[in-house]
Amino acid sequence: GETRLKGGGGMPAEHVPDDASDIVGEHEAEDVLMLATLIGIGAEEHEFLWIAKEAYQADLPAGWDIYFDEEGKHFYYNNDSNVSTYEHPSIEFYRKLYHDFKIKDEEFRKRQEERELAIGKPDEEDDAAPPSTADSAGRGPGG
Repeated sequence: GETRLKGGGGMPAEHVPDDASDIVGEHEAEDVLMLATLIGIGAEEHEFLWIAKEAYQADLPAGWDIYFDEEGKHFYYNNDSNVSTYEHPSIEFYRKLYHDFKIKDEEFRKRQEERELAIGKPDEEDDAAPPSTADSAGRGPGG
């Protein structure tokens, strides 16, 4: 069974403070930005913050639980392998996800620039929505 960060799904209750939901709400933005840094997302790369948010909300892999050390900092412990870590066990997955999306994004931008150069369109037309891609423009990651 997988356990959620907020204390549901069979996680031992004594490891989660009573006000866990308050902590999560209050510090969510801070934690998401901290995760973004761990994943390697740059401060200006707002379009990739959804990956950090997803990592923040992710289920722990089977066998992992969340605990708190003496300073109140949470860490992850695997009951099967007796491994403990301050890094989310799935962080590598999100690093790869970010890396893959970044490469796709760079390739996409390069193609866009090449197409614009080929078309040689004047600057004034930038405000007009392109007719063919208008309907799919808002569906990409990072909305």
